[in-house]
Amino acid sequence: MTIQEPTSAPDPFVRLLNEAIEKQGFTMREAARQIGVSIAYLSRLLNRQRGLPADKIIKRMEKTLQLQPGVLFDAAGRHDATVASIFKKNERARELFRSLEPLSDAEFAKVLETAADLAKKYHPEEK
Repeated sequence: MTIQEPTSAPDPFVRLLNEAIEKQGFTMREAARQIGVSIAYLSRLLNRQRGLPADKIIKRMEKTLQLQPGVLFDAAGRHDATVASIFKKNERARELFRSLEPLSDAEFAKVLETAADLAKKYHPEEK
């Protein structure tokens, strides 16, 4: 009988998670408690003995470690639920994202500002 080795989470995910824990000054035990996972689970994840967590756990990690929403999903190589929903809702979403690629940082910031203003205008009840 062949024993299958566990697939570990991608290196960028593990590195970012570890750096965020250190930046917050958490011990592994404190980070696990704050995130709502066992210390054994977090230890296996950081030691590359565990695959990617479920989306809800990644979201809790981002919130607990004060990371920008979506950054751990990006490091994991997958979309968070919000981005996935946008891609499913509108077939032209990829076209929009690709059109942003040549923009400078200042131009991109302007696009983000405009998008935020439009979101407030058309959906003032949402944050």
